[in-house]
Amino acid sequence: MSIRRFARRALCALAAAIALVAQAGPLRICTDPDNLPFSKAEGPEQGLYVELARLVSQKLGEAPEFVWWLTYNQRRALRNTILQDGCDAYFALPANADYRVRGLLKTRPFLEVSYAIVAPPGLRVSGLADLQGRRVGVLHGSPPQILLAARDGYATTTFRAQEEALAALARGELDAAILWGPSVGYENLRKHASRWQLTPVSGEGLGGPLAVAVRKGQDELAARIDRALAELQPQTEELARKYGFPRGQGVVLAARGTAFEARPTHPAAPDARAQKLAAGLSVPSQWVARSNAPAASAPAEGILPGRTLFNNVCSHCHGTDGASPVSERDLRRLQRRYRDNWKDTALTTIKNGRQDLGMPSWKATYSDAQIEEVIGFLATLQK
Repeated sequence: MSIRRFARRALCALAAAIALVAQAGPLRICTDPDNLPFSKAEGPEQGLYVELARLVSQKLGEAPEFVWWLTYNQRRALRNTILQDGCDAYFALPANADYRVRGLLKTRPFLEVSYAIVAPPGLRVSGLADLQGRRVGVLHGSPPQILLAARDGYATTTFRAQEEALAALARGELDAAILWGPSVGYENLRKHASRWQLTPVSGEGLGGPLAVAVRKGQDELAARIDRALAELQPQTEELARKYGFPRGQGVVLAARGTAFEARPTHPAAPDARAQKLAAGLSVPSQWVARSNAPAASAPAEGILPGRTLFNNVCSHCHGTDGASPVSERDLRRLQRRYRDNWKDTALTTIKNGRQDLGMPSWKATYSDAQIEEVIGFLATLQK
């Protein structure tokens, strides 16, 4: 090849590259400004979502432009950002098919996140049975609390904040804890010098895959991000390790078809505010146990005995005042679910139980009058 022809080809390639840069516009990315280890607007660490979004933008030949919006209420954040054309891509949402948002498409899953068993090095847990007889810390209202509460032989201690559970573990008051993997992994790495052994868990409601969301009609953009995410899979795993996310083979703690069922809450958009204001974990709001749910209205004086009995006996599975983070156990929805027959359904279930779903029979333990008081209290919760 002559020098002249080589120079001509080089100039053409340079011109094409300049044209590509000139055409490239910003890729507007919505994410949370204060949700480490996922995202952070300021400070030395940006979080996995932000770093991955920058890599995706680079693959697409576009400059990243971040649109920050608090995601404590994820669906509200979606309505006010991407669904209003406030950004092009949302990092990130649960990839589960049952977490649907009208008007949005989701890319392929790019990362699995879950709760994790936190324990001193050397404690081997290969299944749920290995936790029997051990002192296990859980967060109030979290999926692991509900999971273990529905089974016999598990001694749990409930905490309001992840830091409290880790402190109890350090004092030797617990043998293990089951906490939200990304947040406890990040804290274990940054604050505890990887002191604890983290084992990811799997099962309904205990975790799931994450995806990027774009608006419907943006199929080409979704396909381009899909390809970029596939190519960036090794870098995504590196970022997960960088921020301490538990990796490796997960231990199955719950299976589909059990009484414990998943119900997306945000991020999976785990949320730092949910952590500070409610259960103390930074978990996707679609998986976060919403112990921050609004309290039921104060019952009338005549209903108080039913409320006391309910919260003493039933709240470990159904939440205080019936506000469970698992939709099928949320007793504020009975009337919506069973219409005019809800009282008869509740009465039959309380008396006879649902052994297939972990609900015991109470007819031999409490009188008809006491059960009627509980039904009367539940009537005050219906929306």
